[in-house]
Amino acid sequence: MSFVTFQLNMTSNEKVWRVLDLYCCAGGSAKGYELGGFDEIIGVDQVKKKEYPYFFIKADIEDFIYEKPVEWFESFDLISASPPCQFHSKTKHLAIAQGNLPSDIDHLPMIRQFLKSLDVEYVIENVPEAWNKEERKKITYSCGSHFGLGVQRHRYFEASFPIEQLKCDHNSPHWPIGPKGKPKPIGVYGRKGDKIKGMCHKTGKMQTGGWTAKTVEEAQQAMGITHISSWRNLCQAIPPAYTEHISKCFFKHMEAKEAGILSIPEKSTHQVSLEQFGFTEHDTERSCG
Repeated sequence: MSFVTFQLNMTSNEKVWRVLDLYCCAGGSAKGYELGGFDEIIGVDQVKKKEYPYFFIKADIEDFIYEKPVEWFESFDLISASPPCQFHSKTKHLAIAQGNLPSDIDHLPMIRQFLKSLDVEYVIENVPEAWNKEERKKITYSCGSHFGLGVQRHRYFEASFPIEQLKCDHNSPHWPIGPKGKPKPIGVYGRKGDKIKGMCHKTGKMQTGGWTAKTVEEAQQAMGITHISSWRNLCQAIPPAYTEHISKCFFKHMEAKEAGILSIPEKSTHQVSLEQFGFTEHDTERSCG
């Protein structure tokens, strides 16, 4: 069975493919899941972003995962989680230098433990520094160069199913030429139009290490995002191409289950409706807690 044929079958009216988008922010990841073939996307986060285009539940994740029935979580085909990355991000020092206070929240251990306790496929996204060097060797990552984007934006994905590792091209023709005459990715972080300077560890001289997009439009193009127009939200977003790739790998994994190569848990055919837990199909936002 070809992948294309399988994808058509798997996204037909016979089955509604559902993904739960924890820490959904403005929906960069969610857009990729839609492009990748998921039919129903439900986002959960503590703050409602007006640019999030799918069904949204306003809730504190830490409380939410312990208050909701396990059956509700296991009614999804995939749970995607992007816990706050500022605690691990190497750009937190830049944020402090610019007068901002990065978050000191680290939900990664908690959310990993929770997702592993469920009978449902999952994927956890974060910055490279969220895992140590040895752990990173076993985890797939995405780079903007994998998809012809203007950003580099390495993000790692710890998952319960195989994700194909693509090859980086850090001489990407989609990156502008930097001060050393080599391609340099566009940054979408900090402030617009910044030229990031730092000391070269080899020469001890100050040099320009990179730059950020001058406009929101330039950032949107570099990220492959059209529905997010807030600079702050773009800085926190995942390029949809990343999760579109993950979706394809997920459906390939499900194809193996369909073919009997892997066992399919009985719960995969069990559907739990939103209505059972106090939500309606007409809701566009729901607050919990």
